[in-house]
Order: sequence, then C-alpha cells, then structure tokens
Amino acid sequence: MLLEGKKALVTGARKGIGRGVAVRLAAEGADVGIADILIDDETERTAELVREHGRVASLHRVDATKLPDLSRMFDEFLDAHGRIDILVNNAIMQPQNRPLFEIDEAFWDHMMDLSLKGYFFASQRAAREMTARGEGGAIVSMASVHAYRAFKDWTPYGIAKAGLRRMAKGMATDLAGTGVRVNCVAPGYIDASFTEDGLDPERLTVAERPSFATGIPMQVGGVPSDIAGAVVFLCSDMGGYVNGETLLVDGGMIASGGLM
Repeated sequence: MLLEGKKALVTGARKGIGRGVAVRLAAEGADVGIADILIDDETERTAELVREHGRVASLHRVDATKLPDLSRMFDEFLDAHGRIDILVNNAIMQPQNRPLFEIDEAFWDHMMDLSLKGYFFASQRAAREMTARGEGGAIVSMASVHAYRAFKDWTPYGIAKAGLRRMAKGMATDLAGTGVRVNCVAPGYIDASFTEDGLDPERLTVAERPSFATGIPMQVGGVPSDIAGAVVFLCSDMGGYVNGETLLVDGGMIASGGLM
C-alpha cells in the first residue's frame, strides 16, 4: 500500500470526486477524515466505503468559507487521528457558473471565500501541523482545466482555480526545507455520479455526451477514480519530488484546445 498508516483529511468528501478520493486514499492504507458542509446519508456512505477497506473514518461538518469552522474541523480531526499527513482541498459550491452580467457581489464573494480563502487557510493550518511534527506531508488542492483557459460563463470560477495554481507554487516555496509538498490536480470533464455500490459509473463516450467528449482526444469522459489516482500519486513517495505543480487530468482536453 502506498499510504499505509497515513492520516488524511478530505474536504468536500460527501460524494463525487471527494468521495472517490477519500475511498482511494483508504484503499492505499490511509485513515480518512471526511469533511463536508452536509453530514447526511451520502456522507455516511463515504465513511462506510472507507471502513470497508479496514481504515478509520471520521466525519466533520464544516463550512469551508468560515475560519472558525476550519479551525474546529482540524481540532476534531487531530483529536480523532492524532496527526495529519495529507490534506485534500476539494470543497466546491453549486452552481459554479453564471453569465457575466448576472454575477453579483454575493456570488463573487462566496466563490472566492470557498475556493481561495478556504483552501488557503486550510492549507496553512495543515502545513503548520505538519511542520510542527517535522515529518513533512502532502497538500493537494483541486484546481480545474478552467485554470488554463476560458469557458463561457465561468469567469469567477476560472479566476479562483487559476489562483490555486499560483497558491501551490507560493506555498511550496514558502515551505522549502520542511518536507511539506503542495500541489494541485486539475480535472477536466468528470462524471461524478456513483453507482449504488459506490464505484465509478461507466465512462461517457462521444455518442453519449458529444458536447463534452468530442473536445477530449481520448474521446471519453473521466470518472472520479482518475482524479483519485492522481491525488494518491502526489501524496505518496511516487510523487515525492513533485512540488508546486498542477497535474492536469483531462484526457488531453487542454493539450488539444478542445472545447468543454
């Protein structure tokens, strides 16, 4: 196992990509804190899937836009697990897109508070805990193909995701010599639905989702395990010399200039 005995905290882990990441971390040997603004049957299902791998799962309700909530989440996680080795920032807001002239201050502020401020201060707290122990650690934030190119009606989201790329570079530099690595994963189109057993859905083909898949050289959409595999790589010794970078996991969408 690549992450045997590690203690990982994943925000936005109720379902979708966050669930996929949490379960894959558990499959690789990590105990997992599952954090989300909702603690309900879906969140409990993520915990069940983690425990099916013989790992410890803890649940943490958090509004990642509020610093007191983030502080409490970390305190609870440390009480449950004793330390933190891995942080995955994955909290998202819905909806994420809005036409330019319909963007108001509240939408802008919530997007930036969640995707930039929340990710920054969660990373800062995790890095503080990791450096205090002196054993390093890994922080991964969920960016997006939107950090690389513009898509109609997604401007604030793209700004936030581009900021995460720069944040990873800055934090990696600031944490030089501590053993704490900071990176991003940038998903393309990912079908984040799940089957009843918690596994990935069937990949969508060009015929099933032509407006998306025709812009992807691999001609199929991604699934949560594609992102989870990238996160495991960055958090394990396999990615031990990767720092301050953003790993595109998009089937070649950005490389080809494909539309999404």
